[in-house]
Amino acid sequence: MTVSETEAPPPAEMPAPAARVRRTNWFAAFWRWHFYGSLIVIPVLFALSVTGMIYMFRDDVDSLTHPGVLKVSVVEGAQRAALSAQEAAVRAEFPDRSILSVQDGIGDRATLFVAAQEDGSTTNVYVNPYTSEVTGALSQDQLVSTWAERIHGDLLIGDGGVGDRIVELGASWGIVLTITGFIIFFLGRKARSGAQAKGRRGARVRGWHAIVGLPVGLGVLLLVVSGLPWTGFWGAKASELAAHGNISLWGEDPGAESTIRQQIENSDGQSAPAGWASGNAPQGTSTGAGTPISIDKAVATAQAQGAPGPYLIMYPEGEEGVFSVMSSQWYNVGNPAESDVTQETTVHVDQYSGEKVGQYSYADYSAMAKVVSHGIALHEGRRLGVANEILSTLFCLAVIFMCVTGPMMWWTRRGTASGLAAPRAKLPIWGNWLLLAAMAVLGVFLPLFGLSLLVILALDQLLIRRVPALRSFFGTV
Repeated sequence: MTVSETEAPPPAEMPAPAARVRRTNWFAAFWRWHFYGSLIVIPVLFALSVTGMIYMFRDDVDSLTHPGVLKVSVVEGAQRAALSAQEAAVRAEFPDRSILSVQDGIGDRATLFVAAQEDGSTTNVYVNPYTSEVTGALSQDQLVSTWAERIHGDLLIGDGGVGDRIVELGASWGIVLTITGFIIFFLGRKARSGAQAKGRRGARVRGWHAIVGLPVGLGVLLLVVSGLPWTGFWGAKASELAAHGNISLWGEDPGAESTIRQQIENSDGQSAPAGWASGNAPQGTSTGAGTPISIDKAVATAQAQGAPGPYLIMYPEGEEGVFSVMSSQWYNVGNPAESDVTQETTVHVDQYSGEKVGQYSYADYSAMAKVVSHGIALHEGRRLGVANEILSTLFCLAVIFMCVTGPMMWWTRRGTASGLAAPRAKLPIWGNWLLLAAMAVLGVFLPLFGLSLLVILALDQLLIRRVPALRSFFGTV
């Protein structure tokens, strides 16, 4: 061994290679959740948009399908007959049926009397308000609007509330779809512009889907939130929690046994639920005795209390029942409360004395009930009058456009790929505290969404990732 060899310094140690940090492809990650959310949301939103438009224009749709029944010819200068005269025509036509309610109207709308049949069902009897002649009688199932409302509420899967839960689940995921859509709209601007500049297949549809989706997303958030109070799970639980916490959604809680809700739903001639606040109004009681007053007297009492007409009027139930005269936003009768919910009021009239025994108006609603009432008016296209109808119609058409172009884009992108051809990415929920907190908050606020998210994550971790065929089919990474 030479001196140089013994004195040579030891070779320097090579530095360990830096650990490679794998960056998250956030665009692909949110796109993947947007894709899978659309599988739940598209069928529900498509059905809600179509049926929502039908229900919004229910007066015209039902009139077209039953000409001469719901609408009548009006001679210039003609005056509407008293409700008592119209009532007499119904009793003469159907002497064996009791009258449950009457919906007055304006213009060429026939007056609607709801009569009970022996088997417990009801019939809608329409009367020409100018001649007091019966124009026809229809069951609820003969009205297109009835089927539209039922599909809108529970997809015609009413047993056990399954349909209502599906609608609520789809609406909940609609919020996720909207949020992820906003994110990929901004993250994908450069890619969309490049694809359109190169004339790639489907680029134009993708661009329109993104542009239309931006305002539609805001509308979806508004309509989903305003519609939640009517859902069977979220709405019922929110109402129950509010009542148990002594913060009733309707102001001073009248109690479940004393509300007019069930009477309205049993006798108003339609399948839609009673008004959010008006249905929970306290119900009055008749204390007098003798011969009942006429319907005209009940109307006069409500008018004296400042309730604007035309009205929905519930007839007394039993000897202690009252006439409940309602200025309501929930019935398409031409009442100003339909667009201005601050004019909503219900006046209860003693069926013997004709005196007011109770009144429940917008001023009596709690702050939350007022917000809900305004939200539902917007939801149903009534709050801003004709402008609201036009905007709601355009919105529904835009949602239908989104529901159609989404699958079109998938089909174009899929090409010859196998499986679902879902975007390949992984959303690192567990590694991102902000994202985890957002998901947890949304899951608590929307329990059905939270439960479905847990089920999806469990299936992904315990089944899909462990079976190669499923892993390939779902494009899991």
